[in-house]
Amino acid sequence: MLALIEKSKQILQDVFGHPDFLPLQEKVISNVLKGNNSLVLLPTGGGKSLCYQVPAIQLDGICIVISPLVALIKDQVAQLKKRGVKAIGITGSVRIKDLDDMLDNAIHAIDSDGKNVYKFLYLSPERLQHPLVQQRIKMMNVNLFAVDEAHCISEWGHDFRPAYRQISTVTALKPEVPIIALTATATAQVQEDILNNLEIPNTQVFKNSFKRDNITYRILDTPNKRVAIASFYKKYNGSSITYVRSRKNCLEYAAYLEQQNVTSQYYHGGLDARSRDASMKEWMLGQKQVMVATNAFGMGIDKPDVRTIVHLQLPDSIESYYQETGRAGRDGQPSIAQFIYNINDLNHAHNQFIKGLPSVALVKQVYRALCNHLQIPINEGMETQHQFSFSEFCKNHDFNAISCFNALQVLDRYDVLKMHQHGERRSSIRFRESANTIINHTRNNQLAGSVMQAILRTYSGSQQQEIHINLGLIAMRSNTTEKEVVQVLEKMAQLEAIDAQLAQADTQVFFLVPRENDRTINRFAGLLKKQNEIKKKKLDAMMQLVQERDLCLQNFILEYFDEPSGAPCGSCSNCRPGRSSKTTFNELDLLEFLKEPMNFEEIRNKAAIPTDQLTYHIKHLLEQKKIKITPDNKYHINE
Repeated sequence: MLALIEKSKQILQDVFGHPDFLPLQEKVISNVLKGNNSLVLLPTGGGKSLCYQVPAIQLDGICIVISPLVALIKDQVAQLKKRGVKAIGITGSVRIKDLDDMLDNAIHAIDSDGKNVYKFLYLSPERLQHPLVQQRIKMMNVNLFAVDEAHCISEWGHDFRPAYRQISTVTALKPEVPIIALTATATAQVQEDILNNLEIPNTQVFKNSFKRDNITYRILDTPNKRVAIASFYKKYNGSSITYVRSRKNCLEYAAYLEQQNVTSQYYHGGLDARSRDASMKEWMLGQKQVMVATNAFGMGIDKPDVRTIVHLQLPDSIESYYQETGRAGRDGQPSIAQFIYNINDLNHAHNQFIKGLPSVALVKQVYRALCNHLQIPINEGMETQHQFSFSEFCKNHDFNAISCFNALQVLDRYDVLKMHQHGERRSSIRFRESANTIINHTRNNQLAGSVMQAILRTYSGSQQQEIHINLGLIAMRSNTTEKEVVQVLEKMAQLEAIDAQLAQADTQVFFLVPRENDRTINRFAGLLKKQNEIKKKKLDAMMQLVQERDLCLQNFILEYFDEPSGAPCGSCSNCRPGRSSKTTFNELDLLEFLKEPMNFEEIRNKAAIPTDQLTYHIKHLLEQKKIKITPDNKYHINE
């Protein structure tokens, strides 16, 4: 075994450029090389991928990796190819003919020594269930099954994916091949669920503590987040990521920080590959201090010197928050995870997440409408691909855009179809003149004025950058149709006010099963209801963390992950000397104030108490239903 470990260290250095293993990696790899099953819990940046990549390269044969996201598969395959390691990635949208060829390569591509040329076959979980894939796996010389993001197996996990429940299929295909399951975040309940559903006996669990001694967690409740983030970056000038929830906020906060002389770039799922790569490169090389990003940013980041992570809006779970903050301080140096929020963020989170959870009835309605829209007959449509305009679909069928999108995501998650928005065919414009000049061009044309105003309100009006626009969103915000939006933009391009590349089909779907209407949805209806309840509880826990003012934040996170907490960290915003604490403020006085509707600032000025205390009391009164929020976002006694 000693010789095998020395060989592993050589691969680690020659292929991946690391001088030595991180804690636990060597023990995990030793267990894999012995042919044993493993469950590995390592925090973000803990080197999970190497735990299966190093032994798989060392052993004869091919490693089959089950991974949940197309982007994650593409990133892993690309990284291995850069290092000279042959890898194949097969996702749900690969056509049968291509699938056949790729599987043939995985089996029959042999080098001069008679060994497999391809060392890794990455599969999405739904592709693992395809009969052709299972047939070919039986023919392969498989050395290891790796289940990445294993928390997706558990219905109690924060990112449950039903197709993961079928992964135990591999034990029947190749019962002699060991399995390694890996995740960064899993409570004790999730760990048990993973092992039960994988059906892997005698599994050794390798687990690092969820405690991060080098990360200081801080929470700031402030009415002005822009001032707060500018002040933060004037104090801390190391490499940083700021997480927001929308593409628009990416643009706005990156532009604002640039105005404050904080070099910034932005990253979100709507950018094309060239823009994403350029943005990433500037940040990775240190040319930009801050990356303002949605949660689409994170995979494949290998930057150990990130000093700070800032959250400006709530993640949907503590698991997500833990993973995102874990991108700081991978070099072990002191780092800060700063959360900046106000009570509006709590209200927004409730409206966005909870009210946006799609019901079974809505999912059925959207699925039936989509099949009719794309003219898919009953019992047909499997493995067919279609493009359509999302906004036109919503308008034609009278769907709320957010609810409809969430319903389509459910259909994607439960492997009815695969959805891609803003694929290769996308619309983009570049302003050739100033915003004022653009508006002057449309002064005598109400339709054109509405369209251009909607674009300027939704996106930046900078003349220095190409803007990828959602035609459907602009159509809705200008109270018109996509066709009319395209006509306006084409006219503006003729006037040389803008450059435009326009494509009206912004959504692509690939159907994985035949159309069966309600029967298609009934298979997972009970699970969807249960998942909606679990998501509510996870958001509640995240909101509780943000509003916690007494317990050490490090210990709060440890207890959430069922790990015994220790002494307070002494450095988080709840532990720091001189922090404000709750007082015995009389809530009856607050109720007296709220006989007249007031916004948060008006209440704070009248009550003359610190922001964190006022937030605590308002939340308490809302929970007791003693006060309510009016349609204009003011607080009023609930008489």
